[in-house]
Amino acid sequence: MIRKLKEETRWLHEQIEDQNLATKIMDHSIDLPTYKLLLLQNYIAYRETENEIKNHLPNYKAGKHLQLKQDLENLKVSTTIPVKNVIFECHSPAEALGAAYVVEGSALGGMLLAKNLQHCIKLNEVDRHYFFNGDKENLKDWNSFKKELEAYNFNRAEEEEAIQKAKATFLFFEKVFNMDFPIS
Repeated sequence: MIRKLKEETRWLHEQIEDQNLATKIMDHSIDLPTYKLLLLQNYIAYRETENEIKNHLPNYKAGKHLQLKQDLENLKVSTTIPVKNVIFECHSPAEALGAAYVVEGSALGGMLLAKNLQHCIKLNEVDRHYFFNGDKENLKDWNSFKKELEAYNFNRAEEEEAIQKAKATFLFFEKVFNMDFPIS
């Protein structure tokens, strides 16, 4: 199933990755206001997806948005801004697994970003990164998720549900990444 999800969503993944503010981490040009916006966009996207995934997968950790919230609080950015038209829903465990594939996989990309943060001189005043921390625990979470995904006994309809929800999750992240939020 992991292979199917990867193949079916590769083009979306690449498209969204290229548009994301995180590219400024990779080229080391990110400044503090842009970093704050990136964290806030990610916080909103992860909060909405993780909470919905947790509704259908009770053992799901749902902690990535909490790490982002710590980052934002550390940088004195409000997380209580009203967000309109940001609705994400899962309707079944299969859909939740499709969404979790995107969420868990993107955290792996966060490990690469963490390695590049140390080269972003305009972020030198940030003393600690909670989300982009480079912690090997992220890899453990990914491996644990892959086992859960492979253990789930998908029928054909559920496979399609998971694939479609993974695609919808990428598009949801893209929508949030294209929103501009006030940074206090």
